[in-house]
Amino acid sequence: CLPVAASVDVWLAESGRASERASSGLIAAGRKAPICGEQQPAALSLGPRSPEREAPSPEPGARGTVPGPRSASCHRQQQQQTEGRLAMAADWAEIRRLAADFQRAQFASTVQRLSDRNCVEIVAKLIADKQLDVIYTLDGKEYITPAQIAKEIRDELYVHGGRINVVDLQHILNVDLTHIESKANDIVKSNRDIQLVLGQLIDETYLNQMAEEVNDRLQEAGHVTMAELCKLYDLPCDFLTEELSRRIGRIINGQMDTYDRGVIFTDAFIAQHKARIRGLFSAITRPTPVSSLISQYKFQEHLLYSFLEEFISNGRLNGAVIGGRQDKAVYVPDIYSRTQNNWVDSFYKQNSYLEFDTLSRLGIPDPINYIKKRYKSASMTTLKAVCVGHTIVDQVEASVEEAIRSGMWVDIQPLLPSSFSVEDASILLQQLMRTTNKQSDSWIFDDTIVVSEQFINSCAAIFDPMMQHKAEQEMQNNHAHVLTEEDLKQATIIAESMISVKKDKREDRKKKTSDGSGSTRAGGGGNAREIRTKKHKKRGKRDEDSDEEMPITGVCED
Repeated sequence: CLPVAASVDVWLAESGRASERASSGLIAAGRKAPICGEQQPAALSLGPRSPEREAPSPEPGARGTVPGPRSASCHRQQQQQTEGRLAMAADWAEIRRLAADFQRAQFASTVQRLSDRNCVEIVAKLIADKQLDVIYTLDGKEYITPAQIAKEIRDELYVHGGRINVVDLQHILNVDLTHIESKANDIVKSNRDIQLVLGQLIDETYLNQMAEEVNDRLQEAGHVTMAELCKLYDLPCDFLTEELSRRIGRIINGQMDTYDRGVIFTDAFIAQHKARIRGLFSAITRPTPVSSLISQYKFQEHLLYSFLEEFISNGRLNGAVIGGRQDKAVYVPDIYSRTQNNWVDSFYKQNSYLEFDTLSRLGIPDPINYIKKRYKSASMTTLKAVCVGHTIVDQVEASVEEAIRSGMWVDIQPLLPSSFSVEDASILLQQLMRTTNKQSDSWIFDDTIVVSEQFINSCAAIFDPMMQHKAEQEMQNNHAHVLTEEDLKQATIIAESMISVKKDKREDRKKKTSDGSGSTRAGGGGNAREIRTKKHKKRGKRDEDSDEEMPITGVCED
């Protein structure tokens, strides 16, 4: 098998693929099986014959003239031309001789010829002995070397424009998918310009071409999103973002958003966007939700907030964004803020309180925090619906102290503005009573009325004569004696004796009942005895109930 293996190696080394019939033809036509004692033919040489063997040697006795400098150069040129013609003639003679040898080898009769089955068995034996590294195709009619698989994968990748699916290579190369995946991974490891993404081989040529297409689309539309590109090219977003970001400034004329890497803009689009935002927000004179502007004018959200912060920081826009980068963000121009603050300050100065609903209607989204920031140094009391200044608190406190000191009462609801609810008045009064420590000297009624302890006592003194007269009338109409301690002791003894008597009666009834139940077992009068016993039990139960219901009083009438 050694000559056969050598023949197969030579064939695979030259072509990479070999069919069963072709391998048997090679063994039959190109190689003869060696016979013992037969000399192997010499290998045919395809290289050019050396010109030294064909060039004629100069005659030793030849006569000639001594050349001069010019004649010597001409002589050398003629000699070089002659040598070139001789070498070309020798090459053609060698080619004719090789063609004749090849034709003679083709028409030569073979001593031994191997069938297709023998060739298959020989190749299988060589593969099993690991002397031959080939792979069967899917139809089993061809062998292919791993190196040829890698070569054909590269060729198909080039033919398909730099991107091909590994599954498609299986149908094109007619090789099992595992071998193709193995070679594809080897190609990716050995070549940095080729990547394997989602089962697809992609090289730098395809990525550069894709970047050019993205640049054309970008220059036409002004901006492109990665979501659109992922859907268009059927590639993962992370891979596409990384590859396109590497080509920005080199192939793609644009820039990627720093906050959102999923969008690419052109410089002209950014300048246009910036001018539109500057002009729009310069014309706003009242609080406006930013989200409504984004939906109405089709602004890019991240660009909008970035430009707003830039314009506000450098003083190009006089205003502020309340709420941060959220859906509830509101842009408040400075002219509106000044008008708003002037109105709030004027109202508070005149009335010494602020209503939360009024501030909300003015466009202040968080009135409590606004008041805390606006009036940090002022002492204000926050209630449920209003915020009260010290003027109203001092007025209510003075009225309460005056009522307690004079022994009267006061209702604070009329002292407060009409917009104050009962709940706000009650909260204010409770806080005021805790801070002044007047709870022990007064009472609070109906959430807003403060009554002093002195006033309550004076009111109670008015009813003393009436109560005295009422008590005397009751004594005259109802004659009754009040029990003394001795009477109570005697009543207790009588009650204990009655309880002991009741217990004795119960025990007697139980004994009689047990005796009666025993006599029913003897003879003829059992039914009548049983009836009398039951009646006795019922009567005893009624007596017991009547004894328990008897009242024990400690008052005896005359």
